[in-house]
Amino acid sequence: MEVAKTHQDQLERIKKNVKNSYEAFKPNYERYHEFRRFIFETSLTQDDITLLTQLSKPQIEFNVTEAYISRLMGEFSKQEPSISVGAEDEDQADPTTVHVVEAHVRHLLRDNKNHHSRWEIMKDIYSGGFSAAKLWTDYAAPIGPNAFNQVINWDRVFDPTLCGWDQLARYSHKGDGRYQFELFPRELETFKEENPKIRVDKVSFNRSFGGFNWSYLNGNEKILIVADYYEKKKREVKIVQLVNNQVMTVKEYEALLEEWDRSGRIDMPPATKGKMRWTNLETVCRYRCIETEVIEYVETDFTFFPLVFFDGNSIMLKNPKTSGAVQQFTRPYVYHAKGAQKLKNFSGITLANEMENIVQHKFLVAKEALPKEMDWLNSYKDMQKPSNMVFNAFFEQDPDKPIPNPIREIQRVPTPPEVVQTFASTDSLIQNILGSYDASLGINDNQLSGVAIVEAATQSNSAAMPYIVGFLQGLQRVAEIIVDLIPKYYKTPRTIPVMGIDGKADYVKINQDKGVDMFYDTNVLNVRVEAGVSFQIQKSRALQQLIALQQASPLFAQFMNEKGLSVLLDNIEIRGIDQLKMMVEDWQQELAKQKAMMQQQQQQEMQNNPQVVKNQIEMAKLQQKQQETQMKGQMHQGQLQIDMQKLKQDQLKVLSDMAIAKENSLTQRIKAEAERFSRQVDLAMKKHDMTHRHFKEAIEVHHNIHSSKEDRAERARAQ
Repeated sequence: MEVAKTHQDQLERIKKNVKNSYEAFKPNYERYHEFRRFIFETSLTQDDITLLTQLSKPQIEFNVTEAYISRLMGEFSKQEPSISVGAEDEDQADPTTVHVVEAHVRHLLRDNKNHHSRWEIMKDIYSGGFSAAKLWTDYAAPIGPNAFNQVINWDRVFDPTLCGWDQLARYSHKGDGRYQFELFPRELETFKEENPKIRVDKVSFNRSFGGFNWSYLNGNEKILIVADYYEKKKREVKIVQLVNNQVMTVKEYEALLEEWDRSGRIDMPPATKGKMRWTNLETVCRYRCIETEVIEYVETDFTFFPLVFFDGNSIMLKNPKTSGAVQQFTRPYVYHAKGAQKLKNFSGITLANEMENIVQHKFLVAKEALPKEMDWLNSYKDMQKPSNMVFNAFFEQDPDKPIPNPIREIQRVPTPPEVVQTFASTDSLIQNILGSYDASLGINDNQLSGVAIVEAATQSNSAAMPYIVGFLQGLQRVAEIIVDLIPKYYKTPRTIPVMGIDGKADYVKINQDKGVDMFYDTNVLNVRVEAGVSFQIQKSRALQQLIALQQASPLFAQFMNEKGLSVLLDNIEIRGIDQLKMMVEDWQQELAKQKAMMQQQQQQEMQNNPQVVKNQIEMAKLQQKQQETQMKGQMHQGQLQIDMQKLKQDQLKVLSDMAIAKENSLTQRIKAEAERFSRQVDLAMKKHDMTHRHFKEAIEVHHNIHSSKEDRAERARAQ
C-alpha cells in the first residue's frame, strides 16, 4: 500500500529532525556506553592497556563502582512504588471505576509479564544516566492471533541510545516535545523480507561514521536504519457539555443519540447545556521511514507520546561550542567517581608492579669468595634448604691477602608508603564522592551498633534519591498514558486483572451486568506515583521503632498483639513471610472464634449457677424497683408539667381578659368620640344652613324692595 504523497513530502523534514536531535544528544549516548563498559566490563580503556603493555606493567584493575550500583539495585528490588488514582471532580468519576483503574495500573506496572522492566530501567539510570520505555497495545495472550480483546503493554526499549527526543522538551519524561523517534538497525536482507515492496536500490552503504548515518557497513554486512518517527498532530473539533457535566465532541454526542434510539430506550438521552465551542485535540501520528522514503503512516489512538524518557540526575548546561546553547547533560551515578577509580587502578597496578619486581636474591658474594666444593655451592643454589653458608675469606692464590667484603646481605628497597596509602584511601574517597558511607561501617569499629548501621544506610540511600525521583517521574508518565488508553481499548465486556495495595491479585468484570463501567473522561482522572515505604532499610527501622514502642507502652504492646500483628509482619524480611502472614490471619480468626465460644460458655455457666440465678433475680427486682421509682418520678414530673401548663393557661386567660377589656374601653372611647364628632358636624351643618337661609332671605328682601321701587318708578313714568 503506497503512502500518500503528502506524507512522502515530509521525509526531508523528518530526516533533519532525527539527525539534529541525535547529534545534539550524542555526547549522552557515548557517555551511556562508556560508563556501562567502565562499570560492568572493565575500568581500563584501550589506551590504558596499550600503555601498560609498553611499560611491562600488569594489566589488572580493582573495580569497586559496580558494588555500589549492585547495592542500590538490591535496595531498589525491595521497593514498591505507591500508585494512587484520583478525580478532580467526584461527580464526574465513579469511585468504583477510579478504584479499579488504580488497581489495574498497579497490576501493569508490577511487571506482570516478568520482563523485569523496572529493574532494567533502573540499572540503565544508575549505570548510564538515563533510560527509555515504550507503550503499545496488542491482542491478549495466550490466544494471540485469534484474540479480539486488546491489552496495554509497556517495556524497556531495546536500546535507549537508539531513541531521540525534541531538544525543546523540558519535562523530565520529554512528553512535552514536538516529536520523538526510535531507530531500528536492520540487516538489508531481513528488511527486504519484511518489506518486499520497498525499493532500497538508492540506499548507499559506504558512508563514514563521523555523524549520523541512515545506513552503514558492518564488515561485509549492510545495515539499514528504520525510524519510527512520532509527531503530535492537532485537529480542531467542536465539543459540547451535557447536563451531567460530561464533555464530548459533537460527533460523539450524535453517535450517542443514534445508539440511544437504536437500543430502544424510552427514557430521554442527556441533553446539552450551554453553547458549543471549538477546541484543539492532539493525536500522535507515526511515520515509519528509511533514508529514501516513508514506508508507513498511521494516526494512532495515543494522546501522549508512546516513548517515555527516564531521567537520572541530569542537568541543563550551556555549551560554549554552540554559542551558549543549553543542552542536557546526563550523568551516571558513578560519574564523579571515575577519576578515583582510575587512581585506585593506578596505585594498585604500581603496587603490583613493585611486588612483581621484588629482588629475590638474599646475598651478594664475591666471585673469589665462592668455594669450589660442590657441597658448599649447593647452599647458594638452593636458598630454601637450611644449610651453612661457606665462603673464602682469603684469595686461594694468596692466602695472606684477604678478600674485601666476601659476602653481604642484599637490602630490599621498600615500596613507597604513598603507594600503599593511596591504594587504601581511594575506597573512602569513592564513598565520599558517591555519598555512600555504610559500606565502610564496622570495619574500623567493631563495636558500632546496628542502629548506627541502619541510619547510615538510610542516609546512603538518600544520596541516590535523585535517581529514584527521576525513575518515578518516568513511571508516573507511563501510568498517565495507561489511564488515557484504558477507555479507548477496554470497550467490550471482559475480565481484567487487578492488584490491591497489599499485593494480592484479583480479577474484575468490566462493561457488563454487575461489572464496572470503564467509559470515563480521561481528563477527570489524575495519577500520582511516589516512592513506597517498603525499602528494606526502612522496614528495619520501622521494626525497631515498633519494638521500642511495645517495650515503652504495655498498652501499645497489647494492641499490637491483638490488632497490629499484620503491620508488624509487613516490616519483617524473612523466608516464608507470606505463608506466615496467612497463618497469622487464620490463627486470629480461630482465636476470635475461641474467644466467642468462651464468652458463650461463660454465659451458659452463669445461667446454670444457683447463686448467679439468685443474684440475677435480685438484680431483676432491683431493676424493677428502679423502674417503678423512675415511673413514679416520671408521673410526678408529668403532673408538675400539667399543673404548670394549667397555670400558664390561667395566666394567658387573665391576660386575654385584660386585653379584651382594654379593647372594649378603647372601642367605647372611639364610639363616643365618633358621636361627638357627628354632633359637631350636624351643628356645623345646621349653622351653615341657617346662615345660608338668612343670607338668602336677606337677598330676597333686598330684591323685593328693589323690584317694588322699579315698579313704582315705571308706573310713575307711565303716568
